[in-house]
Amino acid sequence: MNADGPIRLAVCEAAACMTPGDDDWRSLTTDAQNTKADMFLLNEMPFGPWIAASSEPQFEDLIAVQRLHEQALKHYGDLSIPIVLGNHPVFDEGNSIIEGFVWERGGAITTAHTKQYFPNEEGWYETLWFERGTQAFQIVEVGGLNVAFLICTDIMFNEWARHYGKEGADVIVVPRATPVQTLHRWKTAVQMAAVVSGCYVASSNRAGEEGDMTFGGLGWIVDPSGVVIAETSADEPVVAADIYRSVAAHAKREYPCYVDDTPPTEPEMLPEEL
Repeated sequence: MNADGPIRLAVCEAAACMTPGDDDWRSLTTDAQNTKADMFLLNEMPFGPWIAASSEPQFEDLIAVQRLHEQALKHYGDLSIPIVLGNHPVFDEGNSIIEGFVWERGGAITTAHTKQYFPNEEGWYETLWFERGTQAFQIVEVGGLNVAFLICTDIMFNEWARHYGKEGADVIVVPRATPVQTLHRWKTAVQMAAVVSGCYVASSNRAGEEGDMTFGGLGWIVDPSGVVIAETSADEPVVAADIYRSVAAHAKREYPCYVDDTPPTEPEMLPEEL
């Protein structure tokens, strides 16, 4: 990969409750191979059931999903793509966390970020299952790009997208597991993150029905001006676009990225009228 030329990034909408090596995984790998991508982004915790749908955490369910994701590490080579941007549930000093990582051909793993923000509502009882990890909001240089993670709900906190832009990220990746009902909200969040950071933003999502839940699919790649340049669908579950570092660098010098965002001082209070 040439750091000065285009780097091809692919996103997906992956089947709910996928397991490593099953038919859904094989179909995804075929679609991914066809993109000829340099990097591939998986959705949030792509393997096994969505355990956070339950408001009663079960240790054995957490362990089972962790093991599926451990098995998946041996299958990423099936994609025939040099770099996979993934995330998985793991224990860190006894805490259950969601860890974003970069997998490189040959099996090297680099941790980039741990999820920091969790919902707590029907279908998404993540605060009951997971905790914040200690490693967060770090940029990884890989394959000629500076890559940063915001895992699902993290994208709703735009200050971190702006932080990444200031730190020189070229692309922010957003693995999601989000429902069909709120897709408009997530698309807006992804586009706004691009605008405020001057970065490309790429997002992959879980798709399809699982129990009483319907995941919304739709993966996006958004350029630094906020324009969607690639979008998945049921008929095209994997799409790719070219990322240009020069485009991201230029965007960081443009509005609104150059605007001074030092918090304003509080106005002087006038004395109360007598």
